[in-house]
Amino acid sequence: MDPNIGKELYRIMDALVALKIDLKCDPCIPGEALVLSADKVRDACEALESASASIKHLAAALNGSHGNAAPH
Repeated sequence: MDPNIGKELYRIMDALVALKIDLKCDPCIPGEALVLSADKVRDACEALESASASIKHLAAALNGSHGNAAPH
C-alpha cells in the first residue's frame, strides 16, 4: 500500500476519534434534553470536515487522479 494512503487513513481515523470525543455526552442527561455547547458543535464540524477532505483526497489517489475527487 502506498504510504500516502496509509497517512490519509490515519488522518480519517484521527478525525473520527476526535468527533467521538467531542460528541461524548453525560450519560445522566436524557437524550431528548441533551444540548451541546457551541464549542463542541464547532469541534465536531471541524472533525467531520477534516475526515471528509481526507476521504476525498484518498479517493482521488485511489482513482489515479492528482486533483480533487468529484464533488458530491
